[in-house]
Amino acid sequence: MRRRKPNFTKLVFDTAKLGVTAGMVMGLRVAKIAIGGPGAKTESKRMVAEKMKAAAEVGLSAATDALTGRAHRSPSRTLALYQKRVSRNLRRLSTKK
Repeated sequence: MRRRKPNFTKLVFDTAKLGVTAGMVMGLRVAKIAIGGPGAKTESKRMVAEKMKAAAEVGLSAATDALTGRAHRSPSRTLALYQKRVSRNLRRLSTKK
């Protein structure tokens, strides 16, 4: 079986995209927490729970990749997982209720 080379250009682009999106989410979260109220407490708890869940998923995925001889897939899979979650948070936080 032939191993594909990692696409570093796509990896760099995806990393930059995640950085920009995450920065926007952080700003929205800080604003929501700074306003206070019940929404701030809920957002703080949600943020911690999401980070713990994502870290566990990434760890399991990386371990599985390493044990199956596909460790080269871990960086792109990790970025995809975080990008999906960060995009979901951006959508949720930027919609008016």
